[in-house]
Amino acid sequence: MKQTFALLSILASAAAQAMTFTLTPITNTTPNFVGPINIMGSVVCAPGERYLFWSQFDAPFLSSFTAGFNGAPQNFTPGFLAWNGLGSYTGAIYQHGCNPTNLGWSGGMPVGLYDSNPFGPGGKSSIQLTYATTNGTTAVAIAKYAINVQAVPEPSSIAAVGLGGVALMRRRRR
Repeated sequence: MKQTFALLSILASAAAQAMTFTLTPITNTTPNFVGPINIMGSVVCAPGERYLFWSQFDAPFLSSFTAGFNGAPQNFTPGFLAWNGLGSYTGAIYQHGCNPTNLGWSGGMPVGLYDSNPFGPGGKSSIQLTYATTNGTTAVAIAKYAINVQAVPEPSSIAAVGLGGVALMRRRRR
């Protein structure tokens, strides 16, 4: 009985010492966004653990695979790369470019949810990090993410909605 309890205690403490890695599940952007799209997240290493390197990256595509964020530039952010791999890191982890080098670009990225990749876990886009565990072995932590490209209303459409609201307010006052 004591051996079973000791084994369960060891397993529980080993499970509690696993690095955690999360990414913002969905990052929203527009078809013609200029600049990098930052994928935010956090990595937390327990005492005795250390982030070593990224081991797999699965770029996000539309479920139809007609468009995807697979063009240049894309890379891990300077802040994440400068992190020493100990303790924790929170902030921008990865950057995607929104430009003609992406699959399916035609003057902008098509509207839709980019969350698919046949090589990712469960067919989803993800990043996989490798870390050193407390017992000296290596393990991986995986986080999935998506980019949602949304259409932006034209300024004239926004103005028309605003004028309609003003007209309704004036009508109520009468």
